[in-house]
Amino acid sequence: MARPFSAKPLKQTTLDRETLYSMHKVILGGEFDFPPPWMAGFCFRDGSPAFMRQRAGGPCGVLAAVQAFVLRELRERGGARAPTIEEAGDALVAALAHIVWSARVGRLANVVSCSAGKLPPLREAVGELVCTQCSSLAEVMSAVRGCIGLWRIPDGPGIILLLYSLLLTRGLAMVQRDADFPTPLVGSNGYCSQELVNLLLIGRAHSNVFDGEKTVGGGEGDGESGEGVRLRGIPRKAQVGFLTLFERQGQQGHPLLVVGNNLKRPLTNIFVVQSESHYSCLWAEGECPDLSNPEEAHMKGTGNTADDDDNVAVEGGPGCVFDLMYFDQMAERDNAVRLTIRRRDPSNPLPDCSTALPPLENVILTRWPDAEISWNGEEIIL
Repeated sequence: MARPFSAKPLKQTTLDRETLYSMHKVILGGEFDFPPPWMAGFCFRDGSPAFMRQRAGGPCGVLAAVQAFVLRELRERGGARAPTIEEAGDALVAALAHIVWSARVGRLANVVSCSAGKLPPLREAVGELVCTQCSSLAEVMSAVRGCIGLWRIPDGPGIILLLYSLLLTRGLAMVQRDADFPTPLVGSNGYCSQELVNLLLIGRAHSNVFDGEKTVGGGEGDGESGEGVRLRGIPRKAQVGFLTLFERQGQQGHPLLVVGNNLKRPLTNIFVVQSESHYSCLWAEGECPDLSNPEEAHMKGTGNTADDDDNVAVEGGPGCVFDLMYFDQMAERDNAVRLTIRRRDPSNPLPDCSTALPPLENVILTRWPDAEISWNGEEIIL
């Protein structure tokens, strides 16, 4: 008679003082405690189990990224519109596991939990944090599921434990090498850096949002080597995209930055949105073609890997209309706002000044520059 299968116990270690303090130097720039708003978990709203709630400003970049991956997981499961509490919980576990697993350098990932059930201050935390080593995505999901109750406590350590897990999976030295220049993942203002947002979205703490890499300087007279400085952007199409208001700011024709197609046209039509210092989510439940060029291929977004061949061209002619959904985890409302997008009449040009439009409309225009946006009677978000 065959012996019943039993999963091999995962290797667990207790984090020592040096590792813990080194993580805080990478995250916060020194041996500091996290700002109080960062002591928060991944909790869903009572009335809408698909959507998260943020209680205070600061960790919005983390929550928006996790929210985006939750939406992706729900879409793959066919429960994006009205998931049950159990379906949303399963999607959260899968989303967190995917984020951690994507950050690995080799074959191993790490999931951090707290043996005490709560996270003490830094100087009292030595010996309280347990790291589970995982060699597959299934093992990461198992480890996350084992501590998800702790990660979901509203005023608990969920966000911080995710950051610890990412750093130990990617490696502290690699996270610092990812960036153009060493910089804390959480700024002195308590907000996420672009490096942290990219670490969540693509598993790399790169400093930029353009495609691939760029080299600046390096000509004659620029130093002895003349090699220049290599700046790292987004190496391949992301599962979840990124759009920012900064692309609509700056002098005419010279935006502060330009997001590359690897984030602007991700494998799913789900985006993390940055508007000023806040992050939220924007997505399409169906197709969302390019309005400016009807012949341009559109990434339909199936949620598959970068080798996905199922993406098809969708024409975006004058009669094309589609909806975008928007959700802000810090807003009072429990459901998403529906925005209808259609091609703008050429006789009705955009105002010259971006400040004449609501911030969210400006963000949408970075992806669909010829869009006319209807709020469908909803209160416009300013």
